[in-house]
Amino acid sequence: MRILCFGDSNTYGYDPRSYFGDRYDAEQRWVDLVASKTGHEMINCGLNGREIPRNADVLRLLEKHGAVDLFLVMLGTNDLLQGASAKDAA
Repeated sequence: MRILCFGDSNTYGYDPRSYFGDRYDAEQRWVDLVASKTGHEMINCGLNGREIPRNADVLRLLEKHGAVDLFLVMLGTNDLLQGASAKDAA
């Protein structure tokens, strides 16, 4: 199964302790943990600071990675930090 994960720094695996924006090791990132536990192909499209896209070209992203069986979206944290309400983020 091919799973594309679209999200923010939590999906990317950002390590907040790093000075230069490094990532956690693959053994600690949830996307890689799911891949190792299930054998599924996980495509990590996480990006630090990403907010809920208003005019995102998600189709271009899907075209870039080809056919996927599942498209996971994990967003909202940065929107809340920027003052969006939980209702707006949902």
